[in-house]
Amino acid sequence: MVRIFAATLLVACACACSRGAIGGATPEIVEPDARHIALAESLVPSDPDLAAIYDRSCRACHALNGLGAPLTGHSAAWAPRIDQRGMDGLIASIHSGRGTMPSMGYCPDCTDDDFRALIEFMATEGQS
Repeated sequence: MVRIFAATLLVACACACSRGAIGGATPEIVEPDARHIALAESLVPSDPDLAAIYDRSCRACHALNGLGAPLTGHSAAWAPRIDQRGMDGLIASIHSGRGTMPSMGYCPDCTDDDFRALIEFMATEGQS
C-alpha cells in the first residue's frame, strides 16, 4: 500500500509524462498487457549509474501504465516511436520537451549518451 501511495504521489508531483510520442506525430498506441505492466514496474538498468538516472528521471512515468508514456520494456510501444523519429529525433524531443514531459526530461545533467542508453534500456524487454 505504501508503495502504491509513494508511486502515485511521485507521479502526481512529477507530471512529466508525455501524453503522446516523444517528438512528432503520435504513433499508433500499442496497449500493454498485464505482463508488460508488471515488467515495467520491475525493470532497472544493470549499470548502477544508469539505474540512478532512470530512478530519478524516468521511472515515475515509464513504469506506470496509463500515463501516456511508453512503458519500460514494452518494445511494441517503443518501436513505432523509434521507427518514426529515430534515436536522434527522440533525443531532440527530450531536449525540447514533449507534451507534459519537460525539457531534458527531469535530467538536466544527462548527456545524449545517457539519453541514448536510457531509451535503449526502456525500449527493450529488459536486456540492458
